[in-house]
Amino acid sequence: MIKKGLLVSLVFCLVSLSLWLVFKPRTAPSIKVMVAGKTLEVEVAQTLAEREKGLSERTSLCSNCGMLFLFDKPGVYPFWMRKMYFDIDIIWIKDSRVVEITAGARCPAKEEFDVPKTIYQSQVPVDKVLEVKAGWAAGNGIKVGDEVSI
Repeated sequence: MIKKGLLVSLVFCLVSLSLWLVFKPRTAPSIKVMVAGKTLEVEVAQTLAEREKGLSERTSLCSNCGMLFLFDKPGVYPFWMRKMYFDIDIIWIKDSRVVEITAGARCPAKEEFDVPKTIYQSQVPVDKVLEVKAGWAAGNGIKVGDEVSI
């Protein structure tokens, strides 16, 4: 009788562990990025699904945190603020240099929360995009031409 109970408990634990491993939340890898000598801890969005989700559904972002979007080739990539709860700065990067900054990209109004109408994109092709807390770029003196190292 005790052996049967132990076996059932063991099977339950193994099934639970398997389900947790399959369905646990996945977070993007985290790396350090320097922009004009200022260090950020950023998550990297490399896959289409990670890029599509971005910072959606988060309620905040720490002052020295961000998300880095990597692209295989330079292009003009549209960004939306779907399900965003806070404003951000978008730093557009090509060949390890800041080429443009969108300061204070606004989170969507309530009626556009799920399907925002505002799309942000650079004026020139980029191969990386860095999203940081609104005001970070100006507060750290970031400007076009600054070096970005990953």
